[in-house]
Amino acid sequence: MVSSSYAYLPENEAGVQNEKPEAIENVGIDEKLNDTLPLDLEFTDDNGNQVTIGSYMSAKRPVILSLVYFSCPSLCNLHLKGVFDVLTQMKLESGKDFELLAVSFEPKEDSDLAAAKKETYIEEYFGKDSGKAKGIHFLTGSQENVKKLADSVGFRYKWVEENKEWAHASAAIITTPKGLISRYLHGVYFEPKTFRLSIVEASKGVIGTISDSFALFCFRYDPKTNKYSLYIFNVLRAVASLVLVLLAIWLIPFWWRSRKRS
Repeated sequence: MVSSSYAYLPENEAGVQNEKPEAIENVGIDEKLNDTLPLDLEFTDDNGNQVTIGSYMSAKRPVILSLVYFSCPSLCNLHLKGVFDVLTQMKLESGKDFELLAVSFEPKEDSDLAAAKKETYIEEYFGKDSGKAKGIHFLTGSQENVKKLADSVGFRYKWVEENKEWAHASAAIITTPKGLISRYLHGVYFEPKTFRLSIVEASKGVIGTISDSFALFCFRYDPKTNKYSLYIFNVLRAVASLVLVLLAIWLIPFWWRSRKRS
């Protein structure tokens, strides 16, 4: 699947509706579900420390990965706002239930800019409660390592010299605690239920409630709508199981009395 949300989309001067503009040729996201992130790649965190992608993987917490660049004038800001908006609406905690990695694909950006950008979002969404920022990390890295990470998740982007901007798509990429790509949530606005279920699903049932587990049983992710939709087969299977249980409860007393008489 290829994303169609782009940071740079100039007017088509030729007026051709179905022709892709040159600026976004070879730009998009090719989903690589079930592939594993290169966990040994090194980056610099917002405190100036050298870290690896694998250092954010644990036995219990899935990871939300957003590839952006911090000086982006448009789409990246909308994407990060969308991510933080949905995080404040979910009853899941960063640093406890998941990790968030915002990784810049602009190799010229440094940890100072990453720290400033992170602080801006933390203050806007969490205010003085900095404890809620635990598990949120803004990273920068070398061109080589950024390209390897982008390639591993199918993220294709390019520099548009005319506008001095990067052309790119937008998605929140959910991985399992072991770095296995579990879900792509495309765009800049996210439905809280879908986002939550994607994280719960990636955790393999370690986090979330009983109702989350039931929802994952009855609903299946539909990439066309970017949401979880009712999965009728599982619903029918659940109903059939319930009917069998009720029949057993009703018939067992008759069977027991009949056995005693005989």
